[in-house]
Amino acid sequence: MLSLIASIIIFFIATNIDDLFFLMTWFSQVKTTEQKLCIVAGQYLGFILILIFSFIGAIGAVQLSAEWIGLLGLAPIYIGIKSLRDLYQVRKDASHNLGWLFKVATITFANGADNIGVYIPFLAIHNLERIILLLVIFLVLVAVWCYLGNALVKQPFISRILELYVQKMVPFVFITLGILIMIRQGTLIYFYRVLLIT
Repeated sequence: MLSLIASIIIFFIATNIDDLFFLMTWFSQVKTTEQKLCIVAGQYLGFILILIFSFIGAIGAVQLSAEWIGLLGLAPIYIGIKSLRDLYQVRKDASHNLGWLFKVATITFANGADNIGVYIPFLAIHNLERIILLLVIFLVLVAVWCYLGNALVKQPFISRILELYVQKMVPFVFITLGILIMIRQGTLIYFYRVLLIT
């Protein structure tokens, strides 16, 4: 049992290490407790969606094509372009807190496109008891990830770097992430071939 728990923890870390960077980035941009809670809620929402899609794929209810999953890359591209535009516009957003929730959930879910491909076979070969154990550990580790992301940005060195560069870097990071998701899933090549055929 201990070896299974250890392997699940390692599995989570290996597939979600990039989320820690995004959490640090988001926590560095917010000030209020409400905004931080929205980031945590968004992280959970996005991750739960990843698990739901993985479970659906594992039971064979829906055949998830990697090329179509790659279309999730359009979400971070859109958010990146919007963030780039917002750098040059001062806008008051009354639903800013709710905006954080949806932005974090969208990026988390889109960034988990390749996680779905990894989680499906894992869920498919294990019994219900082990799947429940995995889900519980994963959901606990999401909280740990959120705590670490918030704690790390409070370190003076990291905080200074994020403060100096994060605002200008984030839009390009999101756009690059979206493109990489589509490349990794073979989406760009797939639709390029479809266009050639038609």
